[in-house]
Amino acid sequence: MTIKIRYAVVIILVMSMAFGIYSKGAAEQNKTIPFFVGEEIVYSIYAAGWKVGYQTIEVDCIQKYNGIDVYVLKGLSRSASFLSIFYRLNDKWSIYMEQDSLLPLRVVKDWQEGKKEGYYVYEIDQYGNTVTLHSVKDDKSKTMNSKNYVFDIFTLAYYYRKNYPEFEGTYTFDFLETRSLRTVHFKNEGETEVRVPKISRTQRITARRLRQIGGIGIDIYLSNDNLRIPLRIVVPSKLPRDRVLDIEFIIDKYIPGDGQKELPDVYDLL
Repeated sequence: MTIKIRYAVVIILVMSMAFGIYSKGAAEQNKTIPFFVGEEIVYSIYAAGWKVGYQTIEVDCIQKYNGIDVYVLKGLSRSASFLSIFYRLNDKWSIYMEQDSLLPLRVVKDWQEGKKEGYYVYEIDQYGNTVTLHSVKDDKSKTMNSKNYVFDIFTLAYYYRKNYPEFEGTYTFDFLETRSLRTVHFKNEGETEVRVPKISRTQRITARRLRQIGGIGIDIYLSNDNLRIPLRIVVPSKLPRDRVLDIEFIIDKYIPGDGQKELPDVYDLL
C-alpha cells in the first residue's frame, strides 16, 4: 500500500468521531434558532490533499421522544469509492436532540468500519449524569458516568448556532466516544479567516475559531454570519515516526430548511 493510501486510511479513524460542548451554569439561552427542518449540510473530507469521503448532516423532523419535543438529526459518514477497496466506512447516525435545550437524549449509530460493524444505541440522561450504551447485535449494555453535559459532534454544531454568545473563554464538556466518555476543553480563539474552495479558491471568509486545549488539538471554524455554520473542521492524526496528518472536513453543499430566510449570498455558490 502506498504512503498516500496509508494516509487516506487514517481518515477512517476520525470520520466517526463524535464530541460535545456545554458549560453548566451558562447564561440564559438565545431564543433565535438559525436552522429549520429540512436543512442539510454536506462536507467533503480530505487527507493529505486527497478527497477520501464525505459527511452529511440533516435536520430531518420534529417529533416526540418520551413525551419531549425533539429535533431528529440524521448523519452519514461514507468513504470514497476508491478508498472502500482498502477500508470501507459506512456510518449512519440518528440523533434525538431536545428542542428547547438542544441537549442530545438518544444517539443511534449503525456502523461499518473496515471488517468491523455494529449497531449502538446511547441513552443519555443529561441531568442524572449517565450514558447507557446498548450494543444491539450482541445484546450487551454498559453504563458510563459523565461529569458534564454530553454532546456529539452534530449537536455541538447546532448548540453553538443557537447559543453562540455563551462561547467565550474556555469550555469543558464530555466527548461521546464509541464506547467511552472523555472530558475535553475548548478555547474560543476569536475571529480568523478560512478558505472554502467550493465558495472561492482565493477569497477567505470570516469565521470563529474554537480550538481544543491539550489532546490532539482539533480546530473548528464556524461562520460569523447569521447561520453560524461549521465551515471547516481540522482533526490532526498522529502517524508512525512522529508524523502528523491533518484530516479536514470542509463544507461542500448547503441546503436551507423549509421557511429559512435571510440566507447570506455566499451560500448560493455551494
